[in-house]
Amino acid sequence: MKVLASLLALFVCVAQAQTYPARPIRFIVPDGPGSVGDLRARQVGAKLSENLGQPVVIDNRPGGSFMVGSAEAAKAAPDGYTIFLGSIVTHSLNPLLFKSLTYRPNEDFQPVTMLSAGVLVLVVHPSVKARTLHELIAIGKTEPDKLAYAAVGRGGPSHLAMEQLKSITGAKFLFVPYKSSGTYVQDLVGGHMPVALNYWSTLGPHIKSGKLRALGVASPRRLEAAPDIPTFEEAGVRGVDGYGWQGIFVPAGTPRAIVLKLQGEIARAINAPEIRSQLVETGTEIGGNSPEEFGAMIRRDQEKWKKLAADAGITPE
Repeated sequence: MKVLASLLALFVCVAQAQTYPARPIRFIVPDGPGSVGDLRARQVGAKLSENLGQPVVIDNRPGGSFMVGSAEAAKAAPDGYTIFLGSIVTHSLNPLLFKSLTYRPNEDFQPVTMLSAGVLVLVVHPSVKARTLHELIAIGKTEPDKLAYAAVGRGGPSHLAMEQLKSITGAKFLFVPYKSSGTYVQDLVGGHMPVALNYWSTLGPHIKSGKLRALGVASPRRLEAAPDIPTFEEAGVRGVDGYGWQGIFVPAGTPRAIVLKLQGEIARAINAPEIRSQLVETGTEIGGNSPEEFGAMIRRDQEKWKKLAADAGITPE
């Protein structure tokens, strides 16, 4: 009987995958319009919709250090009609920063595939006198908290990287939390916020236009998309981790056949020549790995940040 039940369950899963999707797919993004997550979701979602023959509808749910959107996705039906843009924040950092989460990163979600990864770029508005990272650090030392920097919430990659920079160098900059990176980039370009760290995919157009000045890349090597920007290490600052990732998840319990179909279609979408070239141009590492590989990567990332948080004396609040 157990064998028969297993075969029946397998038959049902295969049948589901063959007819899936039969209606629009909701794509929850826990950040606002114009953010790097939103841009990536719309870019890939359009191609995924084309490949699947069904609309992929972006549902922006910003707020609460990405917890609003995460909680919404966690309670969705596990039928493949809700996919979620998770990240280093939702799965590796939030558990270290908050005593009470509105979702369970490892229990409520199934990994599908990594979408993209990238490194942070430190920028200033042209009104800031610093033209190098060394000069910015000098301002942070001689005039503590004169310059403010923006980041999404507490504990995101940008916030932690900037706090690492402050700790390593002794410079002081005032942290101003925002609900969405799209909002603070607008303030940054408009001259209302002097300093920020974000990904090249978001900041690149503003750097190229001269609206923002890039001072450094928080990576051991320079960006292929912007080889003229020096690394933090070249400026004498070592130990700042500015690497972040984004990936696709579905609610726990989603049939494996559907998970595998989504993984294959997402990998096909991001490797389509027109999408791949856009990702490479924005200095992005392209994903598409298997659910198992992605899950193992997440576990390694969680352990890494757990150690970094412990070393930095960061405790959940």
